Amino acid sequence: NVLGFNFQMNYGGSAAFFSAGGYHHHIGVNTWNGVGAPPMPPDSVGLRHFSVQLTNQDEKTRLIERLDRADVPFEEREDGILVRDPSHNGILIKLR
Repeated sequence: NVLGFNFQMNYGGSAAFFSAGGYHHHIGVNTWNGVGAPPMPPDSVGLRHFSVQLTNQDEKTRLIERLDRADVPFEEREDGILVRDPSHNGILIKLR
């Protein structure tokens, strides 16, 4: 909810799917590597972040307000807003 996605469904007890605009799913998340798995070492190969595009500046403003209210740390960068999940995977949220 803080990022603006809607929960769609669970897959067993270890995965879930979220959507924007009512589509059946846009993002899938899982804990298949273990709940509370540590972040990847900085020198390892792997996903550093994925990007989500906002449609306009108003959406960006509302997102920042939701992040502030929920006390979610984020970094405003030139290329967007970077937030991290509990395993430190990055989500870069940017304007189209």
